[in-house]
Amino acid sequence: MKPPRTTNKIVRDAVLREFNHRCALCGADRPQVHHIDEDPSNTVEGNLLPLCPNHHLTDQHDPTRKIDPLLLALFRKYKDPQMLSSRFEPIFKRLKPLLRPDANATFNELASNASDLSAFISRFQLGDYYFNKLSEAIDWGGPAGYPMDQREKVYEEHCKKYLKTLENNIPRVTELLVEQLRYQEWPKLDA
Repeated sequence: MKPPRTTNKIVRDAVLREFNHRCALCGADRPQVHHIDEDPSNTVEGNLLPLCPNHHLTDQHDPTRKIDPLLLALFRKYKDPQMLSSRFEPIFKRLKPLLRPDANATFNELASNASDLSAFISRFQLGDYYFNKLSEAIDWGGPAGYPMDQREKVYEEHCKKYLKTLENNIPRVTELLVEQLRYQEWPKLDA
């Protein structure tokens, strides 16, 4: 038999107050406290999210319909319901490699991920503005001016610097993406 999940009452109450004692996803009453990383021993406020029994049991613990814990963590931070809609999925798919870059990623992979994200969001409303802002934050400043035989060495040297740049700028990038979501005029879906 599994031991019951325990959460410090003070932390639990603070999280429930933050979300007005409602499910963070649908606003239903009497939410349960969900551990985003699914580790019941991690009771840090930022890892807890109030979910109604339906969202907690169905969406979170059903392996066929699991929400990415990294996406839940972003939602926890920015509290924008559009982040959990299917409209955000292609953006999140492009953002995820930058949120948690692989330490062994090549310079080309990192630059390609950043470029793909910037190009993708440029197609949305206010895309030029957000493209420029994202490019400022995640531009890799590649070594195009170097002779071909020196480029790989330069790539290796820049890769570590670029990882640090991503680490420093990714909160700003995420804020920009969430902000841009709010300016979109999404087509109405037929019921």
